[in-house]
Formats: sequence, C-alpha cells, structure tokens
Amino acid sequence: MLSVPHLIIIFLVALVVLGPEKLPEVARTLGKVMSEFRKVTMDFRSTLEAEMNEIERQAREKERLMRDAAARGAAASPPAPALPEASAPEPTATAEAPAETAAEQHVETAAGPAAEPAPNGESHPA
Repeated sequence: MLSVPHLIIIFLVALVVLGPEKLPEVARTLGKVMSEFRKVTMDFRSTLEAEMNEIERQAREKERLMRDAAARGAAASPPAPALPEASAPEPTATAEAPAETAAEQHVETAAGPAAEPAPNGESHPA
C-alpha cells in the first residue's frame, strides 16, 4: 500500500502532467475503473469459492456412498470359513536355501577385489 507522501507525489506529478482541467475527469475515470475491477474480482472470488464448495460436497458425498456400500457389502457377505492350521503350508529348507545362496554371492562379489593381497616388488606398467 502506498503511504501518504507517495500519494502526494503521485498527485503532484499527475497535476503537472494532466493539468488542473483534466485531473478531475481522469480521477473520476480512474475511480470507476477501480470500482469495476473490485467488482469483477469479488465476483471471481465468489464463483471460485462456490465451485470449490461444490467439489468438496461431491467428494464428501462420494466418500459417504463408498462407506455405505462397503458396510452393506460386509453385512451381506457371510464370514469366510476359517482354514484349519494343519492345512497351512510350512516353509521348507529349499525355499530358504536360494535366499542364503544369493546373499552369500552378493557378499563374495562385494568383498572379492578388496580381499586380494597386493603383489610385493612387482611394478605395474602405467
């Protein structure tokens, strides 16, 4: 926002540039333009807020319908029969072996070059 000294300077420059005859007419026109601009921005803001409220209302309605449908689906379907514990497959040693082998290979690959001893007294060509 402009302070009072800034407004006085702007008024004096406008008075010098426009002259005392045209200054009131330009001020009136500027006031009308500013009023129209405020009206348009308020209309835009209210339209935007109304649209946002409508979108939020639709989202809440959709969420409520989904909850209702899920509740009806859960109430309508009979509970699933419990599986006996004996029928559950037990993990086997063959399933664990490939995982261990892959982990060992990864460790060997990562540690391989660092584990080699450096040659003594041999010169390397550059």
